[in-house]
Amino acid sequence: MLIWLNHHFFGYLLVEMTGFSPERFFNMCSAHEIEVWDVFHIGHTYRFFITVPGFRKIKPLVRKSKVRLRILKKFGLPFFLYRNRRRKYYAAGFLGFLMILYALSLFIWDIEFDGNQMYTYDTLLKFCESEEIRYGMKKSKIDCDVLEESLRTRFPEITWVSARVSGTRLLVKIKENEVLSDIPVRDETPCDLVAQKDGTITSMIVRSGVPKVKIGDQVKAGDVLVSGTLPIIGDNEEVVNTHYVHSDGDITARTEYHYNRNLPLFKTIDVETGKVRKGQYVKAFQFSFLLMRPRPEGTSWKRTMEETQLHLFENFYLPIYVGMITGKEYISYERPYTDAEKKELADQMNQNFQKKLLEKGVQILENHVKILDNESLCRITMDFVTEEPLGKQQALEMQTTEEPEETNNSNERN
Repeated sequence: MLIWLNHHFFGYLLVEMTGFSPERFFNMCSAHEIEVWDVFHIGHTYRFFITVPGFRKIKPLVRKSKVRLRILKKFGLPFFLYRNRRRKYYAAGFLGFLMILYALSLFIWDIEFDGNQMYTYDTLLKFCESEEIRYGMKKSKIDCDVLEESLRTRFPEITWVSARVSGTRLLVKIKENEVLSDIPVRDETPCDLVAQKDGTITSMIVRSGVPKVKIGDQVKAGDVLVSGTLPIIGDNEEVVNTHYVHSDGDITARTEYHYNRNLPLFKTIDVETGKVRKGQYVKAFQFSFLLMRPRPEGTSWKRTMEETQLHLFENFYLPIYVGMITGKEYISYERPYTDAEKKELADQMNQNFQKKLLEKGVQILENHVKILDNESLCRITMDFVTEEPLGKQQALEMQTTEEPEETNNSNERN
């Protein structure tokens, strides 16, 4: 690569040689370390490439070897500049291009995060934007130390951050902690445990509070399961005071879920005709340009695009995006759902609901799926019999009781 740049920067020549002793000429060039390459023989002549500085040194060698040289072509930057010495606009355009590249190099055109698993790219990018760090900003305004500290402060699970600017890119490397950084603080606020859903109690473990139900009882949403109000009974079996605690316990109940979904009787089918249109897409800054033949009237097309951001070097990204667009024509028609398709949709819906219930910690005991058809639509019903934790905390309204003041009547003696 360096040799190629050296040849083009200083210039090189394609030379044709004839004469008495060409072998002696090449031997003397080698002895004097004059670079000659790509030598090929044509009839009674030889052709080869030689650098401009080397060509200036071979005059004595030409006389000694009794050969003649003729320059066929000239290559490289010196000859290019000489041929275009009167093309002022060409030179101005080239200088303008270099100035534009220099101006673009002063800004950030790509932000990359590496090592993030717990926090998504969009989450980190939105945080950077809230810190006034975004695409198109000047590199001189980015303080990497401040950004590193901000990321560690905002996201506790990030234990190590390294931010640096390379070319026109902001590169942020992150290391996340897999262990919880904070120990949850135990809540001691007085509260009740109430039912969040209708059900039948199947098990109870109460750690604090007064149980209000027992196993086998049927409860409705909002019923108090464990009360955080502890009455203090005096010797006369009357309530003399009230103590409030944070109700805590594990209460599970047998519950039910019922879901209904309606489907139309007919299904829309898209079939590709085989016709394809291709085009190109260019976007620079906020401006975009689409180069694609217009679609014929009365036709439907689906388009896909593959987009790439241009860059000159590994870390010299430009605010220019190019993409290839592929359009495929399709026609649509309607047909009734088959029994197999209805069953497949019902199974898919059933699996989705099961997944949501399991994510909530609900245990599924029974699962029933039915497909009901009528003249206008298809109804899919799903009935689940489940067992799940039932209690949720509800704050208490504490009431203060005033104790009667004792008065002592004393007789004053005069």
